[in-house]
Amino acid sequence: MNRVEVLERLEPIMDTQLREVDHNPRTRVMVATDQVSLRPGGGKRILEVTPGGVMSLVKYTGLPEPVAKNIRPETFGMVATELLAHKGHYSVVLKNGAVTNFVRRGEYRNTNPERALQAIEAGVRGADFHRVLILDNLVAQIEVVGEERQPVSRGDLVQAGAMVQFSPIGTIDPMVQAYALRLACTNGMTHNEILREFHHGGGGGEGDDIWQWFRRSVREAYQAINPIIQRYRGMMDELISPEQRAQVLTAMLREAKITGGPADAVRAMAIENPPENRYQMMNLISYASSHLLERPDQVRRAQNTVADYAHEHTDHRECPLCHRHN
Repeated sequence: MNRVEVLERLEPIMDTQLREVDHNPRTRVMVATDQVSLRPGGGKRILEVTPGGVMSLVKYTGLPEPVAKNIRPETFGMVATELLAHKGHYSVVLKNGAVTNFVRRGEYRNTNPERALQAIEAGVRGADFHRVLILDNLVAQIEVVGEERQPVSRGDLVQAGAMVQFSPIGTIDPMVQAYALRLACTNGMTHNEILREFHHGGGGGEGDDIWQWFRRSVREAYQAINPIIQRYRGMMDELISPEQRAQVLTAMLREAKITGGPADAVRAMAIENPPENRYQMMNLISYASSHLLERPDQVRRAQNTVADYAHEHTDHRECPLCHRHN
């Protein structure tokens, strides 16, 4: 998948923008025929406020919800305008030109997705975008792999990469994790340690340049393949006794919240090819995250479960997920 294809998949959150508002005497919250609108200052530009945006306005201004629901529409407009005036400076989140959220000035910051992708490509040699997920809160999760490949064992190649999360309007601080794509069945795995996390106002790169941070962080994640491979090889030596397999698999499915058909498919795979070590057990859940689960939040949950299970400090004498002695 190339950059253009990634941007196409990000379209559902690309039309979300952040606009700063400097409240002045001509700023108005207006209510007419059950429609709330915002006129942010002078001029004729009027922004529709969605129902969710109205609830955000109520919460942001501190107007008690029961009061907001019971006062007359024109009174609501006057009170909301006055309360916003006390804030002075704030930002509104726009989706398709309508206000969906009111936030403190500086709480969110725009992050240009195309520039972020360019920086990611600069950090990974031969970058290829493997998968794009849109998570809650306008967050994009992008899995990228490069040219570097190493074997865990003969015939079991793993491709180095990075997993990046960011929001076009900065609802989260961008975050980068090491990522490895197992080519035997194209299932991808993230790793427990968050290698780099950008915090606005500190540590993002030279001059706090977020684009340099993206490039450097992704490169660091991509270059983490050696210890990852060593960890996987070590997991192959960490055997699981036959009487413990079902218990460990059940704990992992529960932690990953994999139920129904996907859980049955994983159990069938375990019966067909019983996992004899931790590496094989890990790949059952990783396969589910890549092939059986569809909802982005389910995929991310399964990835986190795999990362926790593969962590080198997990006590092998305990079930690593229910934390009870086997």
